[in-house]
Amino acid sequence: MSDVDLDAALTRLEAAVSELRGRLRDELGVSGGDLTLLQFVSRAEEAGRTVRVKDLSKHLGLTGPAVTGMVDRLEHSGHISRVPNPDDGRSRYIELTDAARRDYARAMDGTNKHLHDLMASFSERERARFVRIIDRIVAAVDLGAPSP
Repeated sequence: MSDVDLDAALTRLEAAVSELRGRLRDELGVSGGDLTLLQFVSRAEEAGRTVRVKDLSKHLGLTGPAVTGMVDRLEHSGHISRVPNPDDGRSRYIELTDAARRDYARAMDGTNKHLHDLMASFSERERARFVRIIDRIVAAVDLGAPSP
């Protein structure tokens, strides 16, 4: 192995993400699981995608009823709202409330801007390589996870 200490770099990244998640949990007044749900909805909204309970269930690895309970709690606390699906009146989309968007943005405290600026400094080729590396790291972590 080279002089580059990959383990130390990954440990620093893990610590930084943990610190960010702690700051977000404290600022938003939510649990870790609820924060993961809110982050998923926020990222989907930023990408112009809609979110259903089914999407959250798949992302979180939880049953529909478990996710519905989380959604109920976050709706009651004013973090998310259910909005009608214009294509199917029986289903609902999950969205952040305006207050949750504002609180989330404040809690991110410029982090998103720094990350976007960093990614903008990469060439398209470098960004593609970075994504491939992240995907490989995720796959390696997933391989070490116990089977369901």
